[in-house]
Amino acid sequence: MPRKARKDIKSNYVHLIVQGINRENIFQKKEWKDDYIKILKTKLENMDIEILAYCIMDNHAHFLMYYEKLEEISSLMKKVNTTYAMRYNKINKRVGFVFRDRFYTQPILNKVQLYNCLVYIHRNPIKARICFDMKDYKYSSYNEYIKERKLITDNSIKLLFGSKCKHMEQFNAIHNQLQEIEDIKDIEEYECNIEELLKKYENEIKENLIENELEFGKLLLEIRQKCGMSLREMSNIFKINKDKLNKYIHKVIDNN
Repeated sequence: MPRKARKDIKSNYVHLIVQGINRENIFQKKEWKDDYIKILKTKLENMDIEILAYCIMDNHAHFLMYYEKLEEISSLMKKVNTTYAMRYNKINKRVGFVFRDRFYTQPILNKVQLYNCLVYIHRNPIKARICFDMKDYKYSSYNEYIKERKLITDNSIKLLFGSKCKHMEQFNAIHNQLQEIEDIKDIEEYECNIEELLKKYENEIKENLIENELEFGKLLLEIRQKCGMSLREMSNIFKINKDKLNKYIHKVIDNN
């Protein structure tokens, strides 16, 4: 049964959210949603990233991704959002930021959280009362597992279910059985207060970094989740080699 899977995931899975500046409906029109998906598909070429699930709503979008290198996530989203923002501003004859902050990420640490995130993303239109059935919403990956594909690949299916063999049986079972969505951040929790997080480092962690390795790792994860920062960006802030920062982060992941 899907909810009994408690094994930790040692690979890199992440729940990612982008949102319009001031919660504006930057994806309100159908052609805008289509355009964002097309841009994402193009920018994914030659990158070691797989889209496992997505849902484009009017003012935000959710993604479940697998990545080989964390830095590629930042690179991908910068390219996608910059391209989309330029087109959006030109069409709407406006200037300035289109997206709120950069993006938000939440690491996926075990199979329960992985499957919860998959269902949570596909259920977004139901939660927003746009439709009553996941299959009725055009701008999510739910139907890509059933028929025509845009962003979902054979590798996406293997990463989720282990193989393509009878994957629909697992897919349907997970969506039918998962009623309570646990450990998945909602869009309202997407906040970035970097000054507050850095103050915590200066006041509570910096002086005794060796003794506070686990706490520092948790802080780095929080910065990565809430502010969408790459290891390189955090390395510039803390003046610590990015490989060392990565070790602090994985100490937290390994302890979960």
